Amino acid sequence: MKKTIALAAIAASAGLAHADTLVIDVSGVESWEFAGDALNTIMNVFVGASASITNIAWDVNMTTAGISWAEENTMGFFGNSEEVFAGVGVAAAVTNANFAGSQASSIVLGVDGMLDIEFYETEWNDNTGAVDSFYEAGSTITLTYTPAPSALAVLGLGGLVAGRRRR
Repeated sequence: MKKTIALAAIAASAGLAHADTLVIDVSGVESWEFAGDALNTIMNVFVGASASITNIAWDVNMTTAGISWAEENTMGFFGNSEEVFAGVGVAAAVTNANFAGSQASSIVLGVDGMLDIEFYETEWNDNTGAVDSFYEAGSTITLTYTPAPSALAVLGLGGLVAGRRRR
C-alpha cells in the first residue's frame, strides 16, 4: 500500500502542468508584404513538443517606412492562425514608437515543438517590394506556455500499474 501511494505521488507531481515563459528578441525584424509573401520575415522558434501557448505578450518599438501605418503591421503565429496587431488603431507613420500588450492564445504545438511567426502587412501594402515597418532595438515577444505532460509522469503511471499487477 505504501509503495502504491508513493508511486501515485510521483506520477501526480510529475504530471503537474506549470506555466513557463519564453522571451523572443525581434529587434531588427522587418515586415514587407502581405501574409505568405517570400519577402516577409518568418521566425521558427522551438518552444517544446506539444506545448500549449496560453498567452502572447509584446513590447516592441516600431518604425514604419514611407507612407506605411503602424496599424498595418501584423505578427502571425502558427501558420497565421492567431494574429497580433501591435499598432492597432494608430493610422499614422511612426518612428521608434512603443507598443505593448498581450492576448490570450489557444495554440497547441505539434510534436516537433516549433512555432512559426510571420511578420507582414494587412489592409494595404504601401511600399511594394520594400520594407513597410521594422522593430527597433529592445523589441520582444513573450510567450507563456504549458509544456506537454512529462515522460516521468507516464513512467510513474506505468510503475503504478506494474505495482498493482504484482498483487
